[in-house]
Parts: sequence; structure tokens; C-alpha cells
Amino acid sequence: MQSRAFSGLPIIGLLTLVYFIAGKFGLMLASLHASASPVWPPTGIALAALLVLGYRAWPAIFVGAFLVNASTAGNVATSLAVASGNTLEAMCGAWLVNRFAGGTTAFGRPQGVFKFALAAVVSTIISPAFGVTSLALAGFADWANYGAIWLTWWLGDATSDLLIAPLIILWSIASKRRWNRREAVEVGILLLLLFVLSEAVFGGWLTISAKNYPIAFSCGAIVIWTAFRFTQRETATGIFILSAIAIWGTLHGFGPFAEKTENQSLLALQSWTAVLTITAMALAAGMAERRRAEAALRESEARINLAANAANLGLWLWNIPGDELWVTEKWRKLFGFADSEPMKFDRLLQVVHPGDRERMKQLVQHMFEHGGEYESEYRITRPDGSTRWILGHGSVELDERGKPAFARGVSRDITKRKIAEEELRESEARFRTVADSAPVLIWMSGPDKLCTFFNKGWLDFTGRTMEQELGKGWTEGVHADDLDHCLEVYGNSFNARQPFTMEYRLRRNDGEYRWVLDNGIPRFAHDGAFLGYIGSCIGITERKLAEEKFRLVIDAAPNAMIMVDSAGVISFANAPAATVFGYSLSELIGRHIETLIPERFRDRHAGYRKGFLSQPSSRAMGAGRDLFGRRKDGSEFPVEVGLNPIHTTEGLFVLASVIDITARKQAELEHQLQNMELARVGRVAVMGELAASLAHEVNNPIGAIVANASAGQRLLAAGKMETEELTELLSDIVADGRRAGEVIQGVRNMVRKGEARRSLIPIGDTIDQLLRIVHADAIRREGRVTTKVDPDAGQVWGDPVQLLQVLLNLALNALEAMSDMPPDARRLFIQAGRDGNRDILVSVRDTGPGFPAETAEKLFEAFFSTKSDGTGMGLAISRSIIEAHGGTLSGENCDGGGACFTVRLPQDDKSKVA
Repeated sequence: MQSRAFSGLPIIGLLTLVYFIAGKFGLMLASLHASASPVWPPTGIALAALLVLGYRAWPAIFVGAFLVNASTAGNVATSLAVASGNTLEAMCGAWLVNRFAGGTTAFGRPQGVFKFALAAVVSTIISPAFGVTSLALAGFADWANYGAIWLTWWLGDATSDLLIAPLIILWSIASKRRWNRREAVEVGILLLLLFVLSEAVFGGWLTISAKNYPIAFSCGAIVIWTAFRFTQRETATGIFILSAIAIWGTLHGFGPFAEKTENQSLLALQSWTAVLTITAMALAAGMAERRRAEAALRESEARINLAANAANLGLWLWNIPGDELWVTEKWRKLFGFADSEPMKFDRLLQVVHPGDRERMKQLVQHMFEHGGEYESEYRITRPDGSTRWILGHGSVELDERGKPAFARGVSRDITKRKIAEEELRESEARFRTVADSAPVLIWMSGPDKLCTFFNKGWLDFTGRTMEQELGKGWTEGVHADDLDHCLEVYGNSFNARQPFTMEYRLRRNDGEYRWVLDNGIPRFAHDGAFLGYIGSCIGITERKLAEEKFRLVIDAAPNAMIMVDSAGVISFANAPAATVFGYSLSELIGRHIETLIPERFRDRHAGYRKGFLSQPSSRAMGAGRDLFGRRKDGSEFPVEVGLNPIHTTEGLFVLASVIDITARKQAELEHQLQNMELARVGRVAVMGELAASLAHEVNNPIGAIVANASAGQRLLAAGKMETEELTELLSDIVADGRRAGEVIQGVRNMVRKGEARRSLIPIGDTIDQLLRIVHADAIRREGRVTTKVDPDAGQVWGDPVQLLQVLLNLALNALEAMSDMPPDARRLFIQAGRDGNRDILVSVRDTGPGFPAETAEKLFEAFFSTKSDGTGMGLAISRSIIEAHGGTLSGENCDGGGACFTVRLPQDDKSKVA
């Protein structure tokens, strides 16, 4: 806001200066009173400024008026009153012009000019009322001259509004007129003539000018001619020039308005100027409005001609009583008439085709009698002998006596349309012939979904007429159980503008319902407009019966049978499939096959399906993998799947036989658990035998030790023990202890050494055997086992039973360590490969809690266990076995949680194999 105000300050200052200078000039012509002048340009300047710049320019008017009056007559109070009156007068005049006369566009119409003049006359009452009254009250004006002073003041203000304001407003608006040389010369001559006549009338050139002859109107004629020929701007300029010369001449005593006093002369002149200004400006506005109307009419005619030519229309107007036919150039070209040839109705009838001539006469006679509008199509014969079709549209108007006065209308060549219509009729006839001879049922519908055509095959099949079937009549033949689904597919496809296929039962002419396959295709015009649908129906009753038999056979199968198309969508399923997966048959049909696969396998299953479709053959699915299905409730179960490709006319389908092997897997699990229990019992029995043998072997030396020790006690008690006897007893005890130690060492050596049982073992085979053994225990403990064996893992020279026992001990310990973890967090990872030294590495890692850090050094000590019921021998024996094979066994806690045990074995010794 501040920037806008600042940018307006120079304009406000300039306007103040202009107002002050114009005011001082006006007061130079004041003779009746120092503050009242019949010529007062500031009023017109103020009104124009407010209309062009807006009401925010009022301070310039107030300040300028105050300075003019303060430097002329009166005091500060009267100057403020005069300035207030001048400002309020300009504000009121601007508001009236904006509100009722159209603002700066007031001079565009005569009504605007008169409203502007009325606003000027009314608003200028304010300034003399304020000014004369304040001067009289302050004693600066005689109350006896109040009326004369007031009239002089008001007439000067009103004339200024009528003369100065239009001049400024019109020149402030950019003109759209483009002058040519002739117009420039003409306006120059008019202005020169106006100057010459003004000087002749008001410059004292004529001796009769001092008398009261109406010679002033000779100047007004030039102004009127300017208003008639040019715009309001030139008119206002001419009036201003005339007024300036007239004021100068009148002040010098020349011209018809020279009176006894200067004030009377100027009042008479200003009255004449005001009347001339209103008249000339109203005439100029009227001429401008007429020119705009003529331009609009020419533009309208040009658009009509352009549109008529673009549409290939010929316009005509017929004066019926005089039989005069006015036609356009396009009309003559349509009918082949020469440009100069006079046109009458009889001449037109000569080119009308003889077959249509009589009908044309009857139509014209009918229009003569009744009037109104008409439209007709007829043929004409052109001069070159060609026949053209013409569409005529016109109207006849009757006079006050009811007689035909004139007719007007248009004519258009429709030969191409008629040819197209004929070709369309021929095409439709050919289509009907082909459709009626087709061995299928054919129908057509429009964009409103209502059927418009049925071929002979359809009508013969249903035994109904075309009228009965049209619209929605065909639905009466659809089976009641199929009608809702049929209409739903039909309506949805129409709304989407998409092809559709549906099956439903249609009543045959003998009353029996037969299955049909209906295929609908949308129709579009060349411009993309939707035209409706065309469809064909074929009988599929035999196929439906075969499908029903097929379903009965498949439903009787004990396995779940699912048929899938090439896109993976289920197209058929039997009753056992619904039972196995927990869906109804209606829910299965149309469902994607991946929804029956657990989420963790879905991504890979799409690739397996594409691979099968590329090389279809009957085979089991997922050979070597455990397969699982997913029920509707989200539960998973093990399955076996057999795949069989089926080639049909509709494409390749896959029939999958799915068997729920949950019971079998449970039986296998129980069998494995039984085997493990038997193995454990066997190990217990072996341990029992070993313990019995060990007790037997150790019993004698221990018994001897006890006997010698007891004898020593008795001798010591009796006081009969000699040093030699004590030494002998102790020697016997030592010998017996060494003998017991040798027995135990022999058993230990027997366990650790077994060179005769060693062989070259692929480490991958050992891990496979391990997986088969721990599989049941993993399932029982709800743990998941993941293995990764490097193909380059290699072989090891060793005892297969001992190595397997070590890995089995590590795996079972890991599964047991995860017992307290959530089922979904129980993961066992077994990995085999080689390190940089080509040694074989086997790691067993679990996701359990791990072991305390302070027990890491004691894990492999005999009789140390982190389990409450452990013997503490498992890891000790396992390490001894690995070390006997030249390797190492180590254990540590993993960074991500759980424990990790690593077996490092040397690479196989090829020399031993040889």
C-alpha cells in the first residue's frame, strides 16, 4: 500500500499544479465577482481526473482549490469552504457518471451522453452553494448579487464539465481507429474550416458579426459534420477549439454573443457552447453506435456467409408476388446457373428432376396456403447431365391478408449422403443375408442396451417373431435361474464398453431349454462413437453334459482335482478339493492357484508354473522338495501333487491331483521316533554291557586293594604292623591300582581307536544321513533345519559311524537348547564347505540362548554339562573322536544369538585310498 501511495504522489502533485493554473486562468475572466467566473476549466479537469484516476485523486482537487481561492479573495475559512464544495462537487459528479452513465464509456452511446450532461448539471449545484454562501456569510459577497454570482459560478462549472471533461477522458483512452490518408486529409480540412469560420464569426472579420445575427450556427455546422464523419474524440476537440476562439473573440467584443457587460457575454456564450456540446457529442455517440452496429452486421453477415460456404449451403430469398428470386453465388454453383442469369421459380423447376417436379409444385402450393417452414429432398439435373440430390429448407411468411409475401431458405447438396445411405442399405441387406444364412444365432443392440436385430437362426431357434424379441423381449426366453447373472454380465460389459462371454439356457421353440455360449463385441463408428454390440450364440448343451459327466467322475475321485488355465486361474475343482482346502466350489472357481500356496513359496511357484507350461508333461510336482498347501483358514499341510497337461481348443490347461499326506507324514514321524527310541535303547544296552564288563574287569583289583587296606588297618589296630609288612601292603595296593587303571585305559583305547572301520566319506552324504535322523526330532520340537553344502565340500578319511555320532550329538544338543524359544524362532543351520587351507569345515548353529561366557573353556571337559540332566560326556567324547581324526572341535556364541560349533577336518589322504 505504501508503494502504491508513493507512486501516486507525482500524479497528485501534477494534478494540483494543473488545477491551480487552470483556476488562476479562470479567475482572470471573473468580472462580476473575484471568485465567480463563467469560464472555469478546473471543474472539468477535476471530474475527468476522478473518472480516469479514481476517487483517490480528491486531495489534489482540494489543495488546488484551496490555493486558488486563498490567493484570490476571502480568508482561510472561505477558502476551505470553497475547496470543500469543489471537491464534493467533483466526487458527486464522478459517482453519478459511474453509477448511471457508464463511467469513462459514457460517450459511447447517446443515452450515455445525456446522462453525463444531467450528472454534470446536477453535481455543479454543490460548488456554488458552498462557495457563494460562505463568501456572503463572511462578507466577501453582496447578498443582493447572490443570484447573479451563483448563476455565473454554476454555469461556468457546468460548461466546464460538458466541454473539458469529455476532451480529457476521450484523449486518455487509446483509440482503435486506424486513419487512412483520405480521412486524415478530411479531418484536417474540417479543422482548418472550423478555425476559419470561428475567426470569421468571433474574430471580427465580418462587419455583421457585431450584430445579433445567427451566424454562430455556421460554426456549429462544422462541428456537427465532424461528429457525423468522425469519432467523439475529434468532435470534442473541435468543440474545444471553437470554444477557445469564441471566448477570445467575445472578450474582445466580437461575435453575436457580445453584450453590454463581459459577464453577460460570457454567460450567453457558455450557454450556447453547452447546448452545442451536448448536441454534437450525442450525435457523435449515435454515429459511433451506428458504426458499431454496421460493423457487427457486416461481421455477422460475413460469419453467416462463411458458415454457409463451409457447410456448402446456398442461401436464397424469394419475393413471391414479384416472382423475384435472390440467390447467393454458392446457390448458383450448386444448381449450375450462370452468375448473370436472372432467377425465377419457373426457371428453377426446369432443372428439377422430372420424377420430383410435380411433388415440388405441390409442396410449394401447400406452403403458399398455410405458410410456416418446410423441408424437402429432391433431385436436380445439372447442365453437364449429372444428377444431384438437394436438401431444401425454408419458410414462407404471409402478409396481413394471409397471402404469401416472401420465402427464404437454404439449399444443400446431399448427393454424397444419399449415396452413402444407399450403400448402407445395400450393406445392411448383405449383412442380413449373411446373418440369416449363418449357422449361429446372431443379435445386435444399440447404445441404449436394447436389441435391434436378430437373425433368422435366432428366430427359428426360439420360434418367436422379430417384434417379440426386439428391445428386452429376448430375455423372456432365458431360463429364470440364469437371467439375473446374464443381465449383470450384459449390463457391466455395456458400461465398460468391453467384450463379454456368458453361458445361459435359452428356451427352444419346442419348450426345452438349451445351453448357449454368447459372445458380445462392442461396435464403434469411425469417429469413436459407441454404436452398441453385436453378438453370436452357439449351442453348448452337449459340452455341458460332457462336463457334467466329467464332474461326476472327478468328484468321485478320492484325490483333490484342480484344473488351472495358462494364466494360473482355477477353472474347475472337484468336491474333495473343496474339502481339502476349506473353500466352497464357487469360491475356488476363478481363484488364482497361488492363493492355495503358502506365502513363503508363492514367489517361486509362479516361476515353476511357467517352466511347466513351457515343457508340459505328466509328472510329479516338486520332485525332491517338501510341498505344502494352504487352507482357507491359513493353516498349512503337506501334499503330493501330480501334474497332467490337457490340450483343448481354448488353450493349455493343467489338471493337478493333490493328495493330503498329513497322516502319512505323521506316521513317518512316529516311525522315525520309534527308530530313534530303539537306537537309544540299543545304546543303553551297549552301555550296560560295557558297564558290566568294566565292573567285572575292575572288580578284582579293587577287591585286592580293599583287602590289603583292611589287613593293614587290622595290623595297625593290633600294634603288630612292622615297617616291612606296611611297605609290602602298600606295594600291593599300588600294583592293584595300576592294574585297574590299565583296565580302564584299555576300554578308553578301544573307544577312541578303530582303524579298521575308517574309509573315504563324502561329507555331504554324512549330512544327508544326519538330516534323515534329526528330521523327526526337529518336527517334534517344532524346529526348522536349513542346510547349505558347498558342492566342493569334498571327502574325509574317517569312521563314518563316529563322525555321524559327533554331528548327531551337536544337532540334538542344538535342538534341545532351543526348547524355550518361540516355535517360529527355532532355526538350526548346518553348513559344510572348505576354508582357505582346503580343510573341511562343518558348522552347526542354533538360534537358542547360547551358553554362559564363563563356561566356554569347560564345555569339552569330561563330566561338565550346562544341562541339569546331562552326563557331561557328550562333547568330551565328540572332541576326542574329532581329534582322533586329526581335526578340531570348537564352540562359541554367535553375534546374532545362539551357539555355533565348528568341526574342522583335514582334507582326504589319497595315499590311504590307494
